[in-house]
Amino acid sequence: MLAAIVTYTLGFAAAALALATIAFAIQAAAGIFWRDPSYVLSSRRPTIAVLIPAHNEEQDIEATLLRNKIHLTRNDRLLVVADNCTDATAAIAAAAGAEVLVRDEPWCCGKGFALAAGLRYLNATPPEVIVFIDADCEISPHGVEVLARACAAADAPLQCLDFMIPNPDGPVPPRLAEFAWRVRNDLRPRGYARLGLPYHLLGTGMALPWSMAEPELLATGHLAEDKYLGLELAIKGYAPRFFPGVRVTSYFPDAQRAHDQQKQRWMHGHFGLMNSHLPRLLYHGLRRRDIGLLALAADLAVPPLGLLAVANVALAVLCFICMIGIGSTVPLGLAAIDMVLFSFPLSTAWYLCGRDLIGMEEIKQVPRHVVMVLRSAVDLACGHKTKWLRADRSQTTVRDTHYTHR
Repeated sequence: MLAAIVTYTLGFAAAALALATIAFAIQAAAGIFWRDPSYVLSSRRPTIAVLIPAHNEEQDIEATLLRNKIHLTRNDRLLVVADNCTDATAAIAAAAGAEVLVRDEPWCCGKGFALAAGLRYLNATPPEVIVFIDADCEISPHGVEVLARACAAADAPLQCLDFMIPNPDGPVPPRLAEFAWRVRNDLRPRGYARLGLPYHLLGTGMALPWSMAEPELLATGHLAEDKYLGLELAIKGYAPRFFPGVRVTSYFPDAQRAHDQQKQRWMHGHFGLMNSHLPRLLYHGLRRRDIGLLALAADLAVPPLGLLAVANVALAVLCFICMIGIGSTVPLGLAAIDMVLFSFPLSTAWYLCGRDLIGMEEIKQVPRHVVMVLRSAVDLACGHKTKWLRADRSQTTVRDTHYTHR
């Protein structure tokens, strides 16, 4: 009896893991065998509002505003939400020529509340398209206009390429983290875009038609307020699309502790969305026969890359122990299939966007990375709450990088 329970449990775990791995494999395959779709820009320039949430960003806010301001017209607006700031962010933003909304509500901490406040402020004279950019990000030249025109033409939420790079003046670059970021924010959304499927909103470099900008969907305090917004819009019939024609760039936090906290927040936010939205996406996708919602559900089921790798290895070890202990080979066979399925997208991801990052020196860092991933997973399993925190960042200006997706 016990042997049957163990066999069925491990078999079910292997099958569930295979579904997540297959979704990752499909995205990777599209990166090889499909080409980027063509994108249409609106012939008429829509009125634009650039909304920048800023929490203690006095080091970066002036440069960010000056870069964006030169590409805006007199009909556009540049709004900074100085969110629970204890520094000179608001004064610097006002001196740089931006509209400034000061929000002092420490009991409602989080980027989503700041964005919701900004939308309510703009509601009196709304733009046609709103573009969200983080205060520490640099958008590609003319990126705001191009993204807004594409958003107006598609009449859908758009997410541009959100890129994070190591600070060249900082400590040893976190190359494993950078590789995982490229996979999550470039390879996977690009694969779905090549298949004509929607993807998630990622927080910065987002554009929405004003008709789809709903403050109530942002004022939630969710750790992944960006994905939450995108999934809610998708369920309402406005699925976000990936637009790689524009890119926003920022730095990883210099301090390892800040980087670990940030990654933990992302992981907890992701699993929170899996719990709240995966059943809803499946329900609405099946009821409407909407392949886009089902694709978003499949992607949401894919855990962070490090955790997916750990899960595959751990399952294989458990199934091997099961075979030795009770003689059941079925779970081990399923786990072996999982490993083969996972090796394809992983090797594809390395070939497409990791060859310049991952070598023997980085492989030596894998055990530490695994420990950090497991610690975050254990904290989540034990019910430990992660609060929204702004990561400490460098004072240097973002510089371009030569990485190009092949």
